[in-house]
Amino acid sequence: MKLVPEFSPDILKDKLTVTKIDSDISHLTANQKKVINYLIKCAEVLGEVFLLQKHPDNLIIREKITEKKDPSLLLYFNVMSGPFNHFDGDKPYLEGIKKNDKAGFYPHDMTKSEWEQSLNKNSDKMEDFISPYHKIVREEGRLKAVPYSEAYKEYLIRASEILKDAAQYADNYSLKSYLSAQANAFVTNDFFEADIRWIQLSGNDIVPLLGAYEYYEDKFLGYKTSFTGLIGVKNRNEINKLSHIIKMLDILQSKLPIPEHYKKQKRGSISEIEIVDLLYNSGDSRCPIPTAAFNLPNSHKIRSEFGSKKVLLYNIMKAKYDSVLMPIAEVILTKKDQAKATFTSYFNYILMHEISHELGISFVKNSSGESKEVSFFLKDLYTVIEEAKADVMGIFLMIFLQKQNIITETSYTDICIVYLINLIRAIRFGVENPHGLASLIQINFLIEEGVFLQEADKKLSVDFHKFEKNLERLLTIILTLQGEGDYGKTSDFIKDYSKMNKDVKKYLDLVKKLPVDILPWYPKAGEKKLFLTN
Repeated sequence: MKLVPEFSPDILKDKLTVTKIDSDISHLTANQKKVINYLIKCAEVLGEVFLLQKHPDNLIIREKITEKKDPSLLLYFNVMSGPFNHFDGDKPYLEGIKKNDKAGFYPHDMTKSEWEQSLNKNSDKMEDFISPYHKIVREEGRLKAVPYSEAYKEYLIRASEILKDAAQYADNYSLKSYLSAQANAFVTNDFFEADIRWIQLSGNDIVPLLGAYEYYEDKFLGYKTSFTGLIGVKNRNEINKLSHIIKMLDILQSKLPIPEHYKKQKRGSISEIEIVDLLYNSGDSRCPIPTAAFNLPNSHKIRSEFGSKKVLLYNIMKAKYDSVLMPIAEVILTKKDQAKATFTSYFNYILMHEISHELGISFVKNSSGESKEVSFFLKDLYTVIEEAKADVMGIFLMIFLQKQNIITETSYTDICIVYLINLIRAIRFGVENPHGLASLIQINFLIEEGVFLQEADKKLSVDFHKFEKNLERLLTIILTLQGEGDYGKTSDFIKDYSKMNKDVKKYLDLVKKLPVDILPWYPKAGEKKLFLTN
C-alpha cells in the first residue's frame, strides 16, 4: 500500500494542534466512574462501525497500514477515519483507492437513476429505503435496504451488551432507562424510544450520546446517519445563566423573517441546554473535526412531540477558541477588532447556532398534500443549507437577544466580528465538509453585498451598518429555499455562492500556516500521547 506522490502524513502536524482534553470527575461516585468506563468501551465499538460507514474496506486498509509500522501514517488514518484527505477535498492519499460519494451506505456503482427506479418499483418499502438506519446493498441485481442492526450485527450486539453492563451501575433511573433503551435499539434497529429517553435524561452528571445521528457522511443522497460515541460530564458552573433562553423559543420563532404560516409549525414543548466537559468521543463526532456542540435528535417528528436537547462541549469550545480562532483573529483583524473576538461571543454564537437547528421550517407538503421533512426534498443538499441556516439564524437571534438585554456580556460589534472569524475558520475545513461549504456560501454572499470589507492595511473588517439588514435578507433566502423544498433552486443557490473567489482565497492564504482545528487527546480514556515528537 503506497502513498500518492508528494503526500506525507506529517502534514497533520501543521493542520491540527494536539490538545489535551480533560475534565474533573473527582466529584463522581465509584459507580458513576464504572459507568463511564463502560461507555468509553461502547464508544470505541461504535467508532469501528463508523469506519465501515466511511469506507467498506476501512478495516482491511487499517490492517495493511498497521503492518507498515509507521505511527504517523496510522495516526493520519485514524484522524481521517479512512484513506481520504479531508483537508484536500477528500482526495485519496493511498494509491489504488478511488473517491466515492456512496461511502459505506450504498453500492459504489449505484446511480441516482437506479435509486429512483427502485423507489418507484418498491413504493411499499420506501420507508426502509430512505430510513436513516438502513444500509442499501445490491442483492441478486436488485437494491435492498438492510437494517443497521443486521449490517453491523457483530459490533452492535457487542455495544448492546456493554450498555447492559453499564446500566447495572447506573444509580440514576433516567440514565439506567436510557442505557437499556439504547442497548435494545442496537439489536432491534428501532431508535425511537432511545432518542426520547435521551431527551428525558435528568438529575445525572453523566452525558452520553451513543448511536447513529448525523447525516454529514452521506454525500450521495443525504438520508443515512453515521454512528458516534460521546461521553461527557456536566459543567455545573456554566449552565444556570443560559436556561432562561429556552423559555423564549416561541418568541424567537415568531421573530424569524418568514411568512406567518411557517412560524406556526409545531415545536417541541421540551427543550434543554446542557453544558458539558467532554471525556471521550469517537466516530462521527470526532472525525476529523471534533464536534463542539450538537442539537439532537434530528427527527422533526420527535422534536415536534418531545422537543430536543442542545449540548455544548465547553472544554472543546474553549480549546478551539484559544488554539484556532484567536490566531486567525490576530492575522486578519485590526488590533481594535481583535479585542471584539471574545470567547463569550463565540460561546453564545455556538449556543444560538444549535438552538436555530430547532427553529424555522421543519415540514413541507408534497404534491399530494402529505407533509414530509425538509430533508426528504433537499436530499444531499439538506445538511449544507441547514448548517447555513443555523449559522445565519444564530447570529440573527443573537442580535435580537442582545437588543432585548437577554445576552448582556457581548455587544453588537462583538457578534459581527466573531461571526466573521468563525466563517474563515470553518471554510478551512474544505468544501467537502457541510460546515465548510455553508460558511463559504455565507461569506461570498456578504462580500458581494459589501458587508465584509478589506481595509487599507489588508486587514478584514465589517460594515456594521450593512450587516444586520443583509444578514436578515440572507436568512429569508435560506428559509424560503427550505420552505419551498425545491431541490433545483437550492442547488442553484449553492452553486452561485460556493465558488472560491479571489477575496476569500486571499484571506485563506494569510492563515494557511495556522492550524485548521484541534486534535483532541484524551489521557483519562487511556489514549497514548499523540505525535511522538510532541
